[in-house]
Amino acid sequence: MNWGYKILIVIVLFIIGMGTMVSIAMRQKNEMIDEQYYVKELKHQGQIDAENNLNRIAEKLMIKDSLGSLILKIPEAALPNITEGTVVFLRPSDKRMDLNLPLQTDVSGYQFFNKSNFVKGQYKVRISWKSEQKAYYYEQPLFVH
Repeated sequence: MNWGYKILIVIVLFIIGMGTMVSIAMRQKNEMIDEQYYVKELKHQGQIDAENNLNRIAEKLMIKDSLGSLILKIPEAALPNITEGTVVFLRPSDKRMDLNLPLQTDVSGYQFFNKSNFVKGQYKVRISWKSEQKAYYYEQPLFVH
């Protein structure tokens, strides 16, 4: 085989490889996590203040993956008189799997989420609530097993 055929084989393999990469890229989903990105950006200072309110508390908020459920524990100092609250589980790979749930803790600050509502994988958890006229906010990545 002479060098002309080798060059032709390399060019054909390159074209096939580029075609494959283009077809894979065309099938990828590129979705924004937040639909109303600009509106949320305007409210960002309030979110920073709510995060600072939570960081001033010695006891830390806990969310963990247990056998049959996800367990959320709100610190006791941020627990009395919760007037409103939401727990949002954002799935970066597919927004159809996002869950927006109300914050409904028991008297000790625990809330349990059934894992059958979740698909195994990476989520971003956003928890926000008001307690005694103070806003609180927490955000962290979470892998559901």
